[in-house]
Amino acid sequence: MAELVRVATVENEPEAELVVGLLRTEGISAIWQRAAFGAGGAGFGSAGGVSGPFDVLVQPHEAERARELLEPEP
Repeated sequence: MAELVRVATVENEPEAELVVGLLRTEGISAIWQRAAFGAGGAGFGSAGGVSGPFDVLVQPHEAERARELLEPEP
């Protein structure tokens, strides 16, 4: 199996869930995991989840489409 590719890094767990949900509704298999920036910044966020940062990961062949979907509107 190919290694997953990071397509976004978000601030907290609820935001990670939201981004993964968006990608899944578009048919892209996505997961989130705590970013590997070190444990010093982790804690509980004001949104009720665990604060991050968190990486959103997809299969390499879905990365370009995922990034397009996550790009801000002009």
